[in-house]
Amino acid sequence: MNARADHLLQRLGTGKLIGIDHGEGSRVSCVEGALWITQSNDPRDIVIKGGETFVLDRPGLALVCAAAGPAVVAVDVPRPQQPALPPYRWDMGNAARDRTVAGL
Repeated sequence: MNARADHLLQRLGTGKLIGIDHGEGSRVSCVEGALWITQSNDPRDIVIKGGETFVLDRPGLALVCAAAGPAVVAVDVPRPQQPALPPYRWDMGNAARDRTVAGL
């Protein structure tokens, strides 16, 4: 997969949180401290510590909170890959036709 990603690095104070809307497929990494993650319609509570990651696997809103003291979180949000443009063939014949159509 050649998807590009936007990267967010943020320091969270104790009890502070960030919301990630429509984050399915986003990678949440705990750089330092501990993070508590909850997702819409998901009964699980996910806790990750420094050096651990979790990939959001539900659509909707996810909340990431500094669990037990300050924490640093990195979020990589994948951007959809743009479809490739079809190849365009240009040759001198195209140039001649273009000049004729334009009345040159």
